[in-house]
Amino acid sequence: MQPDNFLEVSFEVANKVGGIHQVLKSKAGKMKQQYGENYVAIGRYDPESDNSEFVPRECPQFAENLTDLEGIEIHCGVWNVPGSPRCILVDPSGMEKDIEEIKQELWEEHGIDSMNAGHDFDEPVKWSYAVGKVVEKLAENMEGETVVQAHEWLSGPAILNNDLPSVFTTHATFLGRVLSNSDYDLESAVEEGNIDQSRAEQHGVKCKHQMEKTSASEADVFTTVSQNTGREAEAVLETKPDVILPNGFNVEDFPSLEELSYEHKKKKQNVKEFLRAYFKPYYDVDLENDPRILFTSGRYEFRNKGVDVFIDALSKLNQQEGEDFFVFILVPTDTKGPNKEILENVSLYDELDDYIESVLPEVRSRMLDTLTSGDKVVDELEEIFSDNSATLDSLRKNFMAKEGRPPLSAFELNYAEDEILETLWEKGLRNREEDRVKVVFYPTYLSVGDRLLSMDYNDFMVASSAGIFPSYYEPWGYTPVETAANGALSITTDMAGFGKYLKENSVEEERKGIKVLERAGREDEEVSEDLAQMLDDFVSYEKTEITERKHNARKLAQLTSWNKLAENYFEAHSKALGE
Repeated sequence: MQPDNFLEVSFEVANKVGGIHQVLKSKAGKMKQQYGENYVAIGRYDPESDNSEFVPRECPQFAENLTDLEGIEIHCGVWNVPGSPRCILVDPSGMEKDIEEIKQELWEEHGIDSMNAGHDFDEPVKWSYAVGKVVEKLAENMEGETVVQAHEWLSGPAILNNDLPSVFTTHATFLGRVLSNSDYDLESAVEEGNIDQSRAEQHGVKCKHQMEKTSASEADVFTTVSQNTGREAEAVLETKPDVILPNGFNVEDFPSLEELSYEHKKKKQNVKEFLRAYFKPYYDVDLENDPRILFTSGRYEFRNKGVDVFIDALSKLNQQEGEDFFVFILVPTDTKGPNKEILENVSLYDELDDYIESVLPEVRSRMLDTLTSGDKVVDELEEIFSDNSATLDSLRKNFMAKEGRPPLSAFELNYAEDEILETLWEKGLRNREEDRVKVVFYPTYLSVGDRLLSMDYNDFMVASSAGIFPSYYEPWGYTPVETAANGALSITTDMAGFGKYLKENSVEEERKGIKVLERAGREDEEVSEDLAQMLDDFVSYEKTEITERKHNARKLAQLTSWNKLAENYFEAHSKALGE
């Protein structure tokens, strides 16, 4: 038995915050296909945030009488993603019940101790409590059975303050993520099924942990996104997941590899021009012989995201013979703005480029005239270039005037000591001319308006050779799949949900384009040795082998198609009805 109506609640509906937004966005089409107009995505309305994905529309009939619900304001529309599902954004700012009353209720009914919690707890809890009232009214007005699915602790109250059939999904346990990024041995504790619950208070996350734990136990169906996270949830939240919901991906929505090959050349040229501006004022670098460009990306969790073993692997390769290659570390943090030195380099490079562009039509015309007139070509060419030599000489001298070496960071940070920069320096990755590995720490979200790379993340993936994601803690991990879909090679680990899923659904010989690095139960030194070998292989492949491996990576990414994985959601919804 399947429900007639499906209401899906998340802080990230029409709100691009993190990976859950991508999950919901890519899945929406399959949910709409299953439930039609009775699928409603419910998120948070914030007049000060970017609501560009939300398109206002008149409220459907089942939402018409929600205009005055205890002071809660709703905004009806569609979510502007594939499938264009109905969307309701909830604004709790005028709700009659204030946050202190809500927290008192949470304490009395569920034992959630949040009286001293701050704004980062209060804001989502007030919103999701209001959502609980909204979904209750929606279900009354909709015909047939309704199931509500809430994502993460932020949406927990949406299912706690009503009796609707419910599914609660944690994409990563809050306490588990915190512990894994500390000195606590989470892996061993999960294996033993013995998590020190007092750590939640020690790390200042007790109320969020309790909210997540209560939501998991109170929901009719508790789910998570991978077998790895399922075991973690059982230990951390003391509730075993009923269904595993692997994150799907619509690879079929991406351009073909043939199209991406053409785009790769164009986008890579953009990156090469940035690298010229970044490095050539200090010393010469070879950017003509198809340089390999690797990257890693993700939130700033130095250990969780495997940045530590990545840098260690790079340092090993830096001491070995081989072709130079370039590495971008795309990990956002608190920045003042672009590094002034690099910004000046880019500006001078653009000035040189603009001048050459401006004289090319004249040079072309005079060269053609000379070649077709019978005059001495060499003499005429010398005259053509001598006319512009003074200006070119001046521009070149300005551009080549830097001493020392390129900075490691393309942006200036708002704080003094940074773990990534300090580790790069300690490991000998200093952007010296003799260094094999040239590094650019790019600590901000990629944007066409950032005045340096001036391209978005998707275009950068297309331009790159490979994305490296050696995570220690990764409930699922979209980035390796996303990288493969954009025509680049990638590396994940067996500690990531996707890496584990890949191992369970393929054999090693089939994984040429997406490598799975063995991390579980191994020392970091062993891991970085293996990773260094994988990286060396990636930068040494011939073009024909890279092409073959890109096709393989794309094929592997198709294992996560929502056409296959959406069935797990429908199973969870059925279970919520008691089936």
